Amino acid sequence: MSEKGVPKWIEKYLENWLDPFLLDGIYGDLLEIYHKTKATRGTRVAQWQLIWNTLGFFRYRKLLSRKRLSNSSSSITIDMIINHIVLSLRSLIKNHIYTLINILGLTLSFAGCLLIALYVQEEVSYDRYHEKADRIYRLVTQIEGANFENGIAKINAPWGPEAQNSIPDVELACRFVFFGRPIVSKGTEQYYEGGGLYADSSVFKIFSWPFIFGDPQTALSGVNSLVLTEDLANKYFPGENPVGQSLKFDHQKEMKITAVIENIPEHSHFRFDFLTPMQGYVPPDQGNVWTTWNQYYTYLLLRKSGDRDRVAQKIDAMLAQHLDEETSRAYTPFLQPITKIHLHSKLHREMNPNSDISYLYIFSVVAILMLIIAATNFINLYTARATHRAKEVGVRKIIGATKMSIVNQFVIEAMIVSAVAGIFAILIAHLTLPSVNLVLERNLQLHMLQNPLLSAGLLAIVLLTGVLAGLYPALVLASVKVNRALKPDAESNLVRKFSGIGSRALFRKGLVVFQFGIATFLIVAALVVNGQLTYIQQKNLGFNKDQIIVIPMSTPETIANAEMIKNELLKIPGVRHVTASANRPGGSDYGVPYRAVGVAEDDQPSMRCLIVDEDFLNTYEIEMAQGRGFSKDMATDSAAYLINETAAAQLGWKNPLEHRLAMPAVDREPAPVIGVVKDFHFHSLHEPIGPLYFFMERTWYSQFSLKLNAATVDETLASLKQKWITLEPDHPFQYFFFDQSFESLHAAEARTAKMIRWFTYLAVFITCLGLFGLSAYTSERRTKEIGIRKILGASLGSILFLMMKEVLLLILLAIVLAVPVAWMVSNNWLENFAYTIDFGLSYILIAAISALAIALLTVSYHVLRSALSNPVKTLRYE
Repeated sequence: MSEKGVPKWIEKYLENWLDPFLLDGIYGDLLEIYHKTKATRGTRVAQWQLIWNTLGFFRYRKLLSRKRLSNSSSSITIDMIINHIVLSLRSLIKNHIYTLINILGLTLSFAGCLLIALYVQEEVSYDRYHEKADRIYRLVTQIEGANFENGIAKINAPWGPEAQNSIPDVELACRFVFFGRPIVSKGTEQYYEGGGLYADSSVFKIFSWPFIFGDPQTALSGVNSLVLTEDLANKYFPGENPVGQSLKFDHQKEMKITAVIENIPEHSHFRFDFLTPMQGYVPPDQGNVWTTWNQYYTYLLLRKSGDRDRVAQKIDAMLAQHLDEETSRAYTPFLQPITKIHLHSKLHREMNPNSDISYLYIFSVVAILMLIIAATNFINLYTARATHRAKEVGVRKIIGATKMSIVNQFVIEAMIVSAVAGIFAILIAHLTLPSVNLVLERNLQLHMLQNPLLSAGLLAIVLLTGVLAGLYPALVLASVKVNRALKPDAESNLVRKFSGIGSRALFRKGLVVFQFGIATFLIVAALVVNGQLTYIQQKNLGFNKDQIIVIPMSTPETIANAEMIKNELLKIPGVRHVTASANRPGGSDYGVPYRAVGVAEDDQPSMRCLIVDEDFLNTYEIEMAQGRGFSKDMATDSAAYLINETAAAQLGWKNPLEHRLAMPAVDREPAPVIGVVKDFHFHSLHEPIGPLYFFMERTWYSQFSLKLNAATVDETLASLKQKWITLEPDHPFQYFFFDQSFESLHAAEARTAKMIRWFTYLAVFITCLGLFGLSAYTSERRTKEIGIRKILGASLGSILFLMMKEVLLLILLAIVLAVPVAWMVSNNWLENFAYTIDFGLSYILIAAISALAIALLTVSYHVLRSALSNPVKTLRYE
């Protein structure tokens, strides 16, 4: 024993595990405690206490032992990390207000990024599930002189089969045509089913839709074959294998079920509920099949060695062989990769409304900006708070901490905050996903473990944010000299470096300007998008879309009895007007060729047409500019025409009522134009009003439009249902509101606007969190200064101005920098619409005032609290 009563192993233990520079001091302290305890409580108690105190150094042995540091670097690293984590948690808990602000801001931004990334991931995955997706192309064409600029998605019947037969690069071709809305019945059950397609038998050799029952090779071999999707099969045959059974179409045709396939995935640019063979489709006789009745959506499967551009050129040459030179020159066929259709195709007559790649850019930019705001808040606030830790760094350096150890400490501390925010973000994203799905009309699922790309992205963001937030203050503080770090004014000197004049001050202020510039940009964008959508909803469309319901005509018998049915429906109280037509505004206007008598063919614009009856204009409240509308009292009106103002202008007719139109394609002889209809928007506001003509052709009608009394809509609908049972007992009553159908033309913009508003609110809130934290820090830092100023007679107003002046200048600078960018981006977005709001100074002023008001409200709490504090207590505290 070196000391009486002290076991020898204690000294050896300490020599083995303690730093030699610390051994004498610690051992001496232990012996001093031992002797005091021995004198008061006895030797045995003193020995047990000495043993306990000595063993207490075991948990820190690797941090204090230079010998172990050199011999076992990997284990030291683990212990050091554990120690850094413990110290970080203590620091974060001590500064819990700032910790909560940082965690909340990062959590909201990470959650927003997760939701946006999930949406983007879903959008870019469209149609990629097909095994041969990289070789599937849709054949479409542009038509010279047509009033649709980008081309049309439908082509003529022979194009696809001839391409397969004559072009070696084309392995297979498949065509689709809409089936219509048959009444499908099984026993006493009957429903309208509008999700059907005619398809060529090659469909299952091109597309990858898994079969549940049936054989892909023979599924569409018979003219009455019927392939159902899983949901439709369960609707009529719940829990059964329906193959071999039949469904009756329109009470006449028996369709034999040959197969059941899985439901078409949501991320498909077209979907259907049933397929039936193309040979069952009988198109009307329209003359030359190469140029008329272009109702076929055509897909080509190229061979592995096939080249897209080469095939398009060969199809162009193929058309030249079957068409005259002038007609062939008018067509420009091209191929669209199936994986690009959903985001990049805006053709006339798409099978379903597509999305737009610009929406992905918008959401992606919003996500990035939101993340930058949150990360900027974190870095800014963490940097500001780090200035108070100079003495901590100095003490740690004295006891042997290296610069890298100090850097690691700050980075790990920031990483903990970022990691906790990441975990909470997943929870928030799960909770808010149902609401996002409701707005986007999607069924997005957040399964992090099954989505490695999303998980890796979140992990990368968490790591990057933590490293960036911790690295800058760590490097600054780790470089402070020990003798300067322990001086009384060390922290105030660092505060001046970060807050006064110099590169570090400019860095912090630059972050504030940057994040508020982003917030201002998002406020302007949200105002513009909201203003444009409000403008679309409130713009005078040239007709009245309210209180109109549309009832489809189901059978030839209904069309033949349309006039009788109209008269019966008009007898129902609450029905103001009834019209029969083949199409309607926002619906499927037609492109039947016409000829303007006396106008050179090259000067005749491409026009769309509406097939209406005498009551169409009154039902939709469309006004006349010249002449009159169709009348039941004028028998000759069955051959006459109406045109709109744009058509009259483009035809160059100063007095349109003196001119005539003809429709040679459907054997209509030249007939007079009896009236000019005032222009109205028969398409979405993305398109300018085009030339339009009207005529009556009762055999083409497909729908009734009814104008109802707004005060009795529910009662009228109930009466209509009862009346329909007596008029059409074999056909269910089905209707939809016209205004909802027309508004669907702008549904994508409405959804985008709502999401942008949500994320703008979120981004502004995150910005305010950072500003709130910085204002709290600034007020705390200047507590003594405010107290002295108040004692010297400074007024409340002067103190408020002093405290807010810096923030106001930074916010004003942010607004000045953000406005030009917001102006440019907003104008670029508005170019997608033919009719737009007047994007003037008012939007900029509202955004600027909003940003200033938000900033002032955010900092006012801490500023007022500091300005109203008792200076005596303040100076006593200091």
